[in-house]
Amino acid sequence: MRSALKHCAWICTLAVVAACGGQAEAPPADEAEAQDEVVADFIHEGVWSPRGDRLMVTWEQGGRSRLYGVLSPDTTDSVQEPGSGLRVSDGPDGGATWSPNADWVAFASMRDGQSEIYRMRPDGMELVRLTNDEAYDADPTYSPDGRRIAFVSTRTDGAARLHLMDADGGNVEMVSGGPGIAHSKPEWEPGGGRIAVQVTMDDGEYVFVATPEGGWGRVKGGASPSWGFNGDDIYLERNDSVLVARVSTGSLRFLLANGSAPRASKDGRWISFVRGQYPTSSLFALDLVTGAEHPITRE
Repeated sequence: MRSALKHCAWICTLAVVAACGGQAEAPPADEAEAQDEVVADFIHEGVWSPRGDRLMVTWEQGGRSRLYGVLSPDTTDSVQEPGSGLRVSDGPDGGATWSPNADWVAFASMRDGQSEIYRMRPDGMELVRLTNDEAYDADPTYSPDGRRIAFVSTRTDGAARLHLMDADGGNVEMVSGGPGIAHSKPEWEPGGGRIAVQVTMDDGEYVFVATPEGGWGRVKGGASPSWGFNGDDIYLERNDSVLVARVSTGSLRFLLANGSAPRASKDGRWISFVRGQYPTSSLFALDLVTGAEHPITRE
């Protein structure tokens, strides 16, 4: 009951914000002055909640990334103005991931001077720091059962490598055998047995699939992998386009042009993606049933 009530409150708050076309509360005076000098209004990605009714968006303004809650196209007919939505963090934050029950959002933050992983409620409350290491820790992703978090860290050998930890930050270990120069943007397969990872090689970016035990297999060239609901398709970006790689067959097909940072909803209905070049971009959702594109934020 508590979870359901919190979910309702989050949606109601966002609905009011969407109707007003602004943030949940006005920024402080010094921040309002800083907004006059904003040179960037750039969305890095939007990650779907488990129910597909909202997204947690990494939104950069004036060089500072914050997390915003934004409603899905099914939940509201309005389109968010730049910088609007329910701001749930002060930043610099990014790389959000939802827990399977939608009770928590884990993310990376530089708020304490180094990149660490935190978790909070979807409304920004009950902040908890999960990592505390001088190394770089970032890109968390919850396992489907919510018990573990995969993330990248430089703590083991100085390079950004795939690691695992318990959901409370305990029992950190590196996934062995990882190829390449650096790892980033892991995402757990819906079935829980594999993790898709972006791997930087000498000749570019590739998508690999890893097992928690240390098995690795290369899928295709590309970046920003996101599992489809069937546990076989991986959406990825390449050359400003979104493609779909099928792991079991090795096939690759084109999905859409002029898009990056694809993120699949858990029910297989939507793909969110970013369109635009720095310093400005907009967030869209592609309806995989109808093929229609829906703007989520104002272009």
